[in-house]
Amino acid sequence: MKLFNVLDFISYDENPVGFVLFVLAIMISAFIVLFMLIYPFAKARYDFKNFQKIYYKEIKKIADLNDYYLINKLSIRNNNQLICRIDHVLFGDKYIYVIKDRYYRGTICGSANDNAWLFYTKGDATIEIQNPMKVNEKRVDKLSLATQIDMSFFISIVIINDNCVIKNSQDLMRDNNFIVSKKNLKKLIKTIEKRNVSKMDPKQLEYAVQDISRLYGQSQKMSNDDEINGWQKIKLKKYIKILEVTFKRLLRLELLLQ
Repeated sequence: MKLFNVLDFISYDENPVGFVLFVLAIMISAFIVLFMLIYPFAKARYDFKNFQKIYYKEIKKIADLNDYYLINKLSIRNNNQLICRIDHVLFGDKYIYVIKDRYYRGTICGSANDNAWLFYTKGDATIEIQNPMKVNEKRVDKLSLATQIDMSFFISIVIINDNCVIKNSQDLMRDNNFIVSKKNLKKLIKTIEKRNVSKMDPKQLEYAVQDISRLYGQSQKMSNDDEINGWQKIKLKKYIKILEVTFKRLLRLELLLQ
């Protein structure tokens, strides 16, 4: 039984252009397959190392779209003693959202009232962790006490990565305490803002934002749009440049072989 080799049908001497195109097609196909194999792992690693910047960008987008105030990296102090740090405070029309960043590479399980949850890692290890909803709820209490703003105006949200699995997620939702994936954050806030309650007075809200920002400050690094967006643009330009150089080399090879 004779085995056919695809190269038998493509001879450089007889058809150099076809041969070059065939080689290019093989190289490009191999590049695409390699990219598809590596990309999920590379993206997961990138998201894990940079989840705070990724979450910030999503929250900033919501703030810009709805013309909401946003304070990042809020440090509550009493007599120069740190009480707690809050990742994001988003001031909506009806509520103030206190948002905590978390990233879990695996599955989390627990109830809203538990002090500890179980975290099942992708390596099949089981770790006991603090209930992030309770942790953030305590921060809301401290912010309410420090600002003298009534607790009814606050909503506690823990934002997590999209590929994290939450067991019994429906049992975790409360009227003012939520855990939500990044992709569903916008929808959650939109739903809460549709509640049949009066909007906060715009002037009083503006004064409250200014007082909180002045008294407790915020991280300039996380609030600097040019730095965050510039960092992301540099990364994107780097990957685009790599692709451009690769394809230019392939085209140069085709010209040399003609």
